[in-house]
Amino acid sequence: MDRADLEIIMDIKSGKKGAADELIIRYQKRVYNMAFGLTADYNKAWDISQEVFIKVIRNIGSFRGDSSFWTYLYRITMNAFYDNGRKQKVQSRFRNMTDMESDDPDDRGFDIKDCVNIEEDYEKKSLKENITDAMQGLTDIQRQVFMLKNLEGYKIREISGIIGISEGTVKSHLNRAMEKIKNATEGGNQK
Repeated sequence: MDRADLEIIMDIKSGKKGAADELIIRYQKRVYNMAFGLTADYNKAWDISQEVFIKVIRNIGSFRGDSSFWTYLYRITMNAFYDNGRKQKVQSRFRNMTDMESDDPDDRGFDIKDCVNIEEDYEKKSLKENITDAMQGLTDIQRQVFMLKNLEGYKIREISGIIGISEGTVKSHLNRAMEKIKNATEGGNQK
């Protein structure tokens, strides 16, 4: 583990002022980028990254240092992503139940998609947008492997350790992810 990370963590545990800010500044961009890669939604990514750092600061005592701090953050980010997905499903079900209870359109649930500017649908997407869209067609594990390899620069062996699957399985998921993204960005749109 990075010695500087360990020092910052010890400072947080001892209550040193500013230590938590230093840790957040060091990792906020990586956590946000990971959350955005998982959600493809700026607001959800922001919410998830905020949740991650709140959990980290509150539970810093549970970090044992057995793995790198980034591995610890990665797992917390994935858990926050899954928790956020569960919350979204519950809210969606509640909104659907509310919709059924009232015939008045003003009482129905609000869907942000109703506000999307139609012209935006016809604008040409950049390669980055196409890849982001294509990533949504990946399974969670394929998305994780793709992000760790291509966005974070981890080696297959490191990804295997972070996620807890064999190197062969990492390669398999990576190949499937790359094929799906290639097909989607070339217009094949295969999922």
